[in-house]
Amino acid sequence: MTARLTRRGALVAGVAGVAVAAGAGALVESDRVPLLSRHTVEHGTLRGAGWWLSRPAGAGDHVPVVIALHGAYNDADQWRRKIALDAAHADSGARFAIAGIDGGVHDYWHPRAVGRDPRGLVLDHFLPFLAKQGLDVSRPAWFGWSMGGYGALVLATEVERSGPVVATSPALWSRYADAAPGAYDDEADFARWSVLGNSRRIAELSRIAVRVDCGESDPFVPGVHELQRELPSAQVHWRPGAHDASYWKRVLPAQLAWLDRHV
Repeated sequence: MTARLTRRGALVAGVAGVAVAAGAGALVESDRVPLLSRHTVEHGTLRGAGWWLSRPAGAGDHVPVVIALHGAYNDADQWRRKIALDAAHADSGARFAIAGIDGGVHDYWHPRAVGRDPRGLVLDHFLPFLAKQGLDVSRPAWFGWSMGGYGALVLATEVERSGPVVATSPALWSRYADAAPGAYDDEADFARWSVLGNSRRIAELSRIAVRVDCGESDPFVPGVHELQRELPSAQVHWRPGAHDASYWKRVLPAQLAWLDRHV
């Protein structure tokens, strides 16, 4: 197994650093992030990947953070706009920050044979970067959709101490032969990074608060049913809907409220 993130490693260099004040057009250097009087959204790049950060109004330093993992054939900012995630976050009054970063259009949030490694980008670079922005990454929470819903379940099992997980319409398959072409390098890659049938990952997820939302007409219904059988501790919510932004927007307020109770 690849090295797992430790709290000490995530918080390297402490929270002192540079924070970007969204809308202010300036850099603020401080030991602490200033108390925010309004909701803000910040943008930037890290190791060539675009990122965004939605901070709640009234947030100071050490605010819990939820890592948002986008779906396939989108980047982080496209997904944020697609489901109006930052607007829903602002309306929710939730006390946590949400941060998203580009994970590749079809890399499924794990290391790939071609050399791309969205897992490493998130755990080894993005979480420490967020810590320098004054956020509390000691127990990161995870929020993902489709490819990112699968990624949220996987990355929660890759950190020393994980916060809650919300997986929306997660892309889950029981067999490599059924997986989307290119989602895994080969059968061995599938066996290593799958969720279903992976006893270690299921055992780790059983110790975490997990919520799964899936539309009743979603193509991943079979995989979510299998997850229910393997992970009975997960709270699985079924509602009418398909694998689309309309369904994801409808369930978003309830998901944000659930996260706010569990972070």
